Amino acid sequence: MKLPIPKKLEERLAPLKERGDEFLRSWEWTWSSAWVVGVIISFIAMTTLVVIPSWMLFFADGPLGWNTRMLITLRDLVVLGWLNVWGGIFVITAYKVQVYRRKLRGESQAERYSGGYR
Repeated sequence: MKLPIPKKLEERLAPLKERGDEFLRSWEWTWSSAWVVGVIISFIAMTTLVVIPSWMLFFADGPLGWNTRMLITLRDLVVLGWLNVWGGIFVITAYKVQVYRRKLRGESQAERYSGGYR
């Protein structure tokens, strides 16, 4: 499903999309670039999956004063939902970027990069 984008906005974003497509098409991983990207992704993941839920638990226990069983359950459900949604976003985004990259390079879905004997 594609979101409807107004024509004027689509025309203004076309050069940026072309630059992004060219970058994805020609990008090759080196050890140093993979390390830098891994550190950046790890920092973002740690912030969204550790720091924010921890703050939510602290905030619910302290200033909000959620002491009853119902509110503690609600607090836990909010944190669990946050973790599941963001964990899914990380996995789905990585998958979609790789599928789009293969499409830009003209590779088929049948090609597998697992190597070894089949």
